[in-house]
Amino acid sequence: MELVRWGNEHFDHLLRWSADPRVTEYVGDGTTWTPEYAAERHRKALRHWDEHGFGWHAVVEDGEVVGLASMVDRGSDGIEIGYWVDPGHWGRGLATGIAERLRDKALGIKDRVFAGHQVENAASGRVIEKAGLRYFTSKYMFGRLQHGYALQRGMSDTGVLRYSAFTKDPAGGNPAGVVLDATGLTDDEMLAIAAKVGYSETAFVLPKEGREFDVRYFSPKAEVPFCGHATIATSVALAERIGDGPLTFHTPAGEITIETSAGTASLTSVPTSTAEAAPELVRGALEALGYTEIGDAPVHVGFGGARHLLIGLKDREQLANLDYDFDALRDLMLAHDLTTVHLWWRDESGVVHARDPFPVGGVVEDAATGAAAAAFGGYLRDLEGPQRFVISQGEDMGRPSRLEVDATREDRRVTVTGAAVTI
Repeated sequence: MELVRWGNEHFDHLLRWSADPRVTEYVGDGTTWTPEYAAERHRKALRHWDEHGFGWHAVVEDGEVVGLASMVDRGSDGIEIGYWVDPGHWGRGLATGIAERLRDKALGIKDRVFAGHQVENAASGRVIEKAGLRYFTSKYMFGRLQHGYALQRGMSDTGVLRYSAFTKDPAGGNPAGVVLDATGLTDDEMLAIAAKVGYSETAFVLPKEGREFDVRYFSPKAEVPFCGHATIATSVALAERIGDGPLTFHTPAGEITIETSAGTASLTSVPTSTAEAAPELVRGALEALGYTEIGDAPVHVGFGGARHLLIGLKDREQLANLDYDFDALRDLMLAHDLTTVHLWWRDESGVVHARDPFPVGGVVEDAATGAAAAAFGGYLRDLEGPQRFVISQGEDMGRPSRLEVDATREDRRVTVTGAAVTI
């Protein structure tokens, strides 16, 4: 198999593929391309070669064109790769070989390569992972949820461990980077590492005495005072190395105590608090989220180490159909010092289903948010009394997460428990 520069002689293949519903189900918005649009994409592909020296390739095997391999320059984000395989050649393992060749070509040009796939196309996700790219975020494109994967040249040199928290399955939960000894790293270096990793947060550990640690958390855009899923990931990573038992993290948000056992961790937050959200904040949030109505529960700003806007929705369908104005919500949240917006709905069994937009961290949505779970636990305790419950998050992203919340303590702290596993 070889990748051959895309040319006019390959246009008829593009026409055939772009009209085949078996291919277009997973391309763009899921509709077939018109011949005119296919011609436009073909012309852009030819220009990309002229302007960048790389681009689309025809995948050729034994003299036959069996697919398309794409490399697109995305500026500072790196090179985006993608592929189509002719449906007549599906099931032969071609996709993995194409992805690996694209990866190597891209990393020979730039330091970062990334790819995405529609959430419904799990097979494509497995191909991307086989090529060594790792999940880092999800976003909406053409009204469809897409998972994003990336690989950075020299990534292993940073000493970053990768765990997924609030799950026992590496394909679920919320990924976090963990640096177990950040001694000597400057703020700028930690931020650069977090941006390189690309997860919603990376935790940086500075050992103290015994089982006590200073811990700082960085998103790809900025430092955050506390992060629940990165705390769970870091705690499990430490327990795997120094043994199960209690841990104490000294964070910018305050002291966090943790109990670890058999691949799980229970973090106890700083004292939580909630207050009714200002009307102008609620109006701005609902406008950015595209909601004209929500559930009956009062909208509060909750604190459990970081501030979260807590909005109850009217039904599960409304939660599933999340699609918001990223820039507008980010600006509103920055103006009100919010870390996430915690959207929730509770089913008849008492399970809370949640989604957490996180645009201030440069991430469309968190698959599991331990800090928001703590704040929400304090909110429900204040409104309804002490209780224990489960939050199911990440379902609509295809990365299911389970967060167990204990909001029964008299000191207003909340305990959040979850598993973590290496990616």
